[in-house]
Amino acid sequence: MTDDPVIELLGRWPGRFRFGRLAVELRRPERLDDASLTDAVLRGIAEDEDEQSVFESLLREGEVEAAEYLLEHGPLPDQAHLSRRLQAITARRQELLDELRSRRAALQKRALEADLPLPDLDLAELERRCAVSWPETLPLLEQAEADFGERLRAGQQALRDRLAEREAEGTTDPAGAESSRALIEAGLLRAAARQIDDGTRSSGPERVPALPAWMPEVSPEQLLEWHLDPVQQQRQARFVRWTPADDSARQLLEAYASLADGGFDTAQRFATALNSFLNRDDAEDIRPDEVTGGYLTTVSRAFADPEIARFRPLDNLDLFIGGPETREPEGMEKVAPFVAVGPALRAPAGRGGYAVLGLRALLQLATLRTGRSTALLRVLGPQWPLAAFAGRTPDELDELLGPDESSRWLTLRWMLDLTGLGGITVADALAYATGWDPALLHLFLQALAERQGRAGGGTQWLSQWRQDRPFTAAVEDAVLRPLGPSLVARIAFWAALAAAPPGEEVTAEELLTEAQYAADVIPDAEAVKAAMAGLVRLRSAKEASADRVRFRRCGVLAVLGDQAQQRLEAALRDWEARPEDAAPEDDGHAVRQWEARRHGLSPGYDDYMAALADSAPAADLDTRLAELAARTAENTVDGQRVEGTTDLVPLLREMAGMWQQAFPGPQVEIGAPAAAVARIGTRAAQVLLYELLANAGEALAGSDTGRVAIQVEPSGGEWVVDVRDSGPGIGATYPQGREDLVFRAGRSTKGEGRGDGLHRVRRIAEAVDGDVLLAARSHGHPVLKGAHFRLILPMG
Repeated sequence: MTDDPVIELLGRWPGRFRFGRLAVELRRPERLDDASLTDAVLRGIAEDEDEQSVFESLLREGEVEAAEYLLEHGPLPDQAHLSRRLQAITARRQELLDELRSRRAALQKRALEADLPLPDLDLAELERRCAVSWPETLPLLEQAEADFGERLRAGQQALRDRLAEREAEGTTDPAGAESSRALIEAGLLRAAARQIDDGTRSSGPERVPALPAWMPEVSPEQLLEWHLDPVQQQRQARFVRWTPADDSARQLLEAYASLADGGFDTAQRFATALNSFLNRDDAEDIRPDEVTGGYLTTVSRAFADPEIARFRPLDNLDLFIGGPETREPEGMEKVAPFVAVGPALRAPAGRGGYAVLGLRALLQLATLRTGRSTALLRVLGPQWPLAAFAGRTPDELDELLGPDESSRWLTLRWMLDLTGLGGITVADALAYATGWDPALLHLFLQALAERQGRAGGGTQWLSQWRQDRPFTAAVEDAVLRPLGPSLVARIAFWAALAAAPPGEEVTAEELLTEAQYAADVIPDAEAVKAAMAGLVRLRSAKEASADRVRFRRCGVLAVLGDQAQQRLEAALRDWEARPEDAAPEDDGHAVRQWEARRHGLSPGYDDYMAALADSAPAADLDTRLAELAARTAENTVDGQRVEGTTDLVPLLREMAGMWQQAFPGPQVEIGAPAAAVARIGTRAAQVLLYELLANAGEALAGSDTGRVAIQVEPSGGEWVVDVRDSGPGIGATYPQGREDLVFRAGRSTKGEGRGDGLHRVRRIAEAVDGDVLLAARSHGHPVLKGAHFRLILPMG
């Protein structure tokens, strides 16, 4: 052992803070020996760092306590940034704790799915060690993972042996055997054992066999030659594992080889062979249509598996067969994501509108006896846009996932599998990080897809996303966006997050106390309590009222919680800096701003908007609004100006923001292209959208979980705007088959004096050669089961 005087001397030596490893070792003097001490000093000399570099290195390594000690006792320059360094230590410690808990939870889940005992892990002890040193904690965690891996491999081998016995006895069919092997390889031993023993079929992508690993020493062209040459088939021992699974697989490869000759007959032969390979029971001859550069036809029942049918309910897949010289499809931009095959086709860089089915993938597919359609989609999915499986908007994603959490979990696994973004572990991480908030989940999926294939991307990025500053800023924006610009709402959010971790209840008194600790001047208590109730708009809020708030446990809120105190102080500074004569944040102002949009075509509208901007007294504003409403009721559409052109997308986004303020409980989501210019004046379009959105908002009045979805899509020379809500729909007031009555003047279910809004919508739409329809009075959508209105406007 090193003499105590030496340790004591080094412990007082001012220069020790430039030796990172020495700083770590001196925190545990009872374990020091000559070798470790010498190594620490020599490494410090070799690295030649200053105190700030040592501090940053210690944080990166996870030596949290040593970094804390250096900050407390060391001569770090620039003490003005002490608060930032303390926050960095807190954030790093929380990050490491999250990593520990995530890996332990993943290990628990793997053990449960494998029906194996969990390695003995004392989580409290691990968390204590983690708060001090990650390098001390990691070996214990890795040893537990390694021990579990050994037990898992033994369990896998035992099940392989049991499956072989069942096959020898003839008590399992080939399809079931392949599925069971896939489950065994995925580590899902519990599901595999049930399937082997009693035939209970499992669900999820893990049950479908994976493509065989490619032989890097053989080119696809060489292997195809072996397929076509009987002599080579006999001569090449390596060919055995690549033997076509059946006649349909053999014919598929022969048909691909014939594509080099070009022409209609070879295209028809390949299309028929592919359909026969995928649909052995009902395949028939296909007749392709000639297009630029090749032929176009369809692959039937490509999405036939019930678990993936939701991604394309019609289940057919467009197939482009290129000529011998065709390098890429042309004129296919408007076709839904499709598959392209051809001897000269080049796979697009990144994700695009089509996916190339190359020779190598065909050779791998030909070995499969089961799961062929799914295996084909696994080849195509990573080449298609993410939207092909995850939807274009958070609302579409939410619809695809479904209302039940178990089905959401299964669908997410399929999304990740078919897009090539990961498996169960990634699905676990995404569910924990986002708390099933569709806006956050959509954001994470997009980030994973964008980073796929890059260094440090994929699952590695997912475990470290909190270090990606631009992404964390986007996450924060996605969480807070439903609150709009209200400072009081943001103060309530950050105070609640600072007062307690996600999952724990925060009372109004605790929230106000947290705000009072952060600043001398805070908003009025009643305003803060009202803002607390408004937090129910957040998908991350489990419950929210004027009395208490409880957020869902999720990784995103845990990360935001590290910055909650800082964000709260900043929001309160912004509040204090407001002009003394600033109008109250609401006082009915948001509702007036919204309701004014109904009267955009009426005389007096501009005067009323000017009074709103000048913050006229509430009584005066209410009188003006009543006068404006009377003028709107008197005006006929014939006398109103409706001509012009309008980009519906920014107008929709502006109105959705106002709608969210006027109806703080429900949520509104928009799916639209970058631009949608319609042949209608802006004021007229504003009135149309107001009436449809107000109808949805009133149907959801009092709801904390209601949703409105707006989808804008082109159709020929027109724009189709679908507005759906999750309200009760339009009931028996209108007889079945007479839904058109809803557009008659004076007809309403909302009481006396109502009933002209939808009538006005139809009149304005017809005045510009458009239309408005009641597409469904209720249950026209599996999730948004309320009314579905469809607005049709000519393109500008």
